[in-house]
Amino acid sequence: MQQTLTLTPPPPTPQLSGINSSNIQVIKRNGLKANLDISKIRSVVQWACANLDVNPIELEAGLNTRLRDGVTTRDIQDNLIHCALEMCSPDEPEWRYVAGRLHIWGVWKDTLVKRGYQYGNYPKTVQMKVAANQYDDRILTYTNAELEEAGSWINTDWDTDYDFAGAVLLSKRYLLPAELPQEAFLTCALLLASVEKPHNRLKYARKFYEAIALRKISLATPILANLRVPRGSLSSCFICAIDDNLESIFSEITNSARISKNGGGVGINVSRIRATGSWVMGKENASGGVIPWIKLLNDTAIAVNQGGRRAGAITVSLDVWHLDVPEFLEMQTENG
Repeated sequence: MQQTLTLTPPPPTPQLSGINSSNIQVIKRNGLKANLDISKIRSVVQWACANLDVNPIELEAGLNTRLRDGVTTRDIQDNLIHCALEMCSPDEPEWRYVAGRLHIWGVWKDTLVKRGYQYGNYPKTVQMKVAANQYDDRILTYTNAELEEAGSWINTDWDTDYDFAGAVLLSKRYLLPAELPQEAFLTCALLLASVEKPHNRLKYARKFYEAIALRKISLATPILANLRVPRGSLSSCFICAIDDNLESIFSEITNSARISKNGGGVGINVSRIRATGSWVMGKENASGGVIPWIKLLNDTAIAVNQGGRRAGAITVSLDVWHLDVPEFLEMQTENG
């Protein structure tokens, strides 16, 4: 059953009651101006602190000195987050969840401004994102009725279970423009189940969705980031081995760059490359060993990020029998 957010203003508290809201105008996310409504701020604070071991009055007190004429609603939200993070301590760790909820609140409001609604019309969201080339059109293998049923599984309360670091990571790295967390999870679940027989796929899709949304399973970054986009895939980790010749070395460096470009991580074994001081083309002490090639792989990972979502990830392995093991271990040190 789809959940909707309901906020009931609590009784006045002294922290915000003394402010003359008629003298303060705020700028909303859509650019319009309105008189400051203290009850709305108080409602959001109460909602963010609900069922947590924190005192919402302390958060209101921290915001009191930061309200001024012309302040934006985004500034108010950011100030509330900042106040919550300032109060986070080993004795009161749950303030980080207050900050996380406030960040998610901002994601909801931004989405409302961008597309005119938040949760509540999943089939429309799918159609819009397929048309905008943000969702893979494989999602359209589901009928509109099936998408409506899938949309009814969404529980917005699951958006509020993240602390601030998790909420920021989710919104900045994984969500597409004007996309909400549960929509991302649901779309991934539907695509994962799309290969099942038509009479079974919704059953499996719901199991996938609830497991992902409740964090019973964790999707790899390339899957969560790339599965629902056009030409997305389920592949996330790749293993390569470099042979002892220039053609193989530069071929695998190129392959690593292409994998990283499409959101994958790479593990590369360089044990077949001859050690430092080995003969090359009949010349003694000509080989520079594995270290120069590892540096090229490192530079490739830096230069080619994973689809713009995170830095490239390349893990290099070297067998213990290799003569360059001491130098290989030294590379990870501060002076290496």
